[in-house]
Amino acid sequence: MKKRSINNISTEVLAAFLDGNATAQESNEIIGALSEDARLRELLDISQAVDADMGLMLQDSDLLPMTAMAATCDEENYCSLECEKYVLRRLNIEFDEQQLLENAIHNGWQRQNGTALHNVGRHLEANGLVVTRRYKSSISDIAQALYEGDNVIVAVDGGELIGNGVEEVLEDILISQIPDHVVVVLSLDAENKTITIFDPNSSNQEDTYALEQFEDAWNDSKNYMLTITSNTMKTYIPQPIDLTDVELAEELYELREAIAENAHDVWAAERQAQGWTYGPQRDDQKKETPCMVAYSQLHDSEKKFDREMAMNTLKLLSKLGYDIVKREK
Repeated sequence: MKKRSINNISTEVLAAFLDGNATAQESNEIIGALSEDARLRELLDISQAVDADMGLMLQDSDLLPMTAMAATCDEENYCSLECEKYVLRRLNIEFDEQQLLENAIHNGWQRQNGTALHNVGRHLEANGLVVTRRYKSSISDIAQALYEGDNVIVAVDGGELIGNGVEEVLEDILISQIPDHVVVVLSLDAENKTITIFDPNSSNQEDTYALEQFEDAWNDSKNYMLTITSNTMKTYIPQPIDLTDVELAEELYELREAIAENAHDVWAAERQAQGWTYGPQRDDQKKETPCMVAYSQLHDSEKKFDREMAMNTLKLLSKLGYDIVKREK
């Protein structure tokens, strides 16, 4: 029996795509076909409308793509490494290219399919540079960092950056916003609304884009930005990930106390191994602390610290797109 197909895409593959079960290759083929086939786009519109009527449409989430594999250059997949080497050269820091690559592979920073966003900048840290990472940055944040003399690396959707319009829009709508590339920001021109970057994928020494086009590509990473400086005396301004919008399932709250108590026990065991004992007041010379007691005996202020750490850990996992599911016996 002959299989039915639309634009050489089997109905089985299309169904898997609509259910979110298609492979990366199948998804790319469908996105390419959608940009050319109005009939296929109409079919997808109908399918999504039916899902919406049934309450099955996924809501736009605010998940952070921390584990997204950025730095997927053509062939070698070393975009992150190239950007970091570029920064090292700008700061006149000598390095061995082969050693950098070996370190990246050994430490798991560089994988076959690229570099996870949270690992971009690890070589710079290893060379003594101060690296800060933050999401939901703004053009003003980039401008301020450049004004202060920092180097800036950002994660973007490489296709949107160079203007693959239709296919990239469809990718954002049908799959998700995918940050798959990193670049070094060199300068901003507020008057002409342009930005100049070093792009490892480009044969040019630098490329200039309209700010609007750059921001469209940058938004896909939730505006992920690294600042790099050699000034170790620069005032550190913490930028923790905002977790106020994360609501945990009721059953996860029971984990809070278990995680908090275990965290205290881990801390106490380490202190005990270092020779610390109980004392009514903290005394670093005698290695005494009033916190060397069972969790149940801790003061509420100390418990609060452990509980907040536990809750923030659970919320961060949720923010990054992970689900905590209890195994059935």
